[in-house]
Amino acid sequence: MGRLYKNPPLIEALCEFQFEPDQPWDWTIPGLVYDKIKKEFPKKKQQKILEMEFRAEQEISQTVKGGIGRMQFLREDESALVQVGPNLLVVNHLTPYPTWNKFQEMIKNGLAVYNEVANPKALKRISLRYINRLKIPQSEVKIEDYILAVPTIPAPLPQVFATWIQRVEIPFEDSNGVMAMQSGSIRQEVPNSIAFLLDLDFVTLDIQRVNLENAMEWVARAHDEVEKAFEVCITDKTRALLEEIRNG
Repeated sequence: MGRLYKNPPLIEALCEFQFEPDQPWDWTIPGLVYDKIKKEFPKKKQQKILEMEFRAEQEISQTVKGGIGRMQFLREDESALVQVGPNLLVVNHLTPYPTWNKFQEMIKNGLAVYNEVANPKALKRISLRYINRLKIPQSEVKIEDYILAVPTIPAPLPQVFATWIQRVEIPFEDSNGVMAMQSGSIRQEVPNSIAFLLDLDFVTLDIQRVNLENAMEWVARAHDEVEKAFEVCITDKTRALLEEIRNG
């Protein structure tokens, strides 16, 4: 994201398209999508729907497994996948993350295949999300030395957080989106280290202004906003840990 780093913090990027239903969902659609992408995504998995049933009188909860929620088609190394469910397309990339241009092309191809097979009526929602884990090799740090999206508490209280989490939603009228920004501490199993979460999810603000033909234009603008948000949320100390790659 943004500048290039030798040790990028990204653990997952995903682009999700939700479509307006215009008829009952046809479960042959995932199979038809797979036929067109199986050369790149040969592995198949089923993701089940999980429902929680609470029984207060017995003070227990029971997990109930439902039907198939979506089909997942993965690369051989499982570094990337395409998910198809009822009126849903999700394109995911895990580590190692390629350049934005390559991920953008992957999203574009996935959307084209889904449109060809499912012939959706219209879009309901688009989301572009980047999840980052910032690892600091120290047992105690001043949070704002590394990440600037942090909560504030009144000064009389101790300014030391054992754990913390913050979520805000910021509208971007010009880019027709809302940035859901979540940051916080992450439990680390490695001794003498600290990790922070920086989760940036850009979602359509007014889906009526986006259609199937210009959806990728919105995705490109969303990426620009996520990219800028990431850079303003980290510090030069973090960039030093990530080892920024500079031209020349």
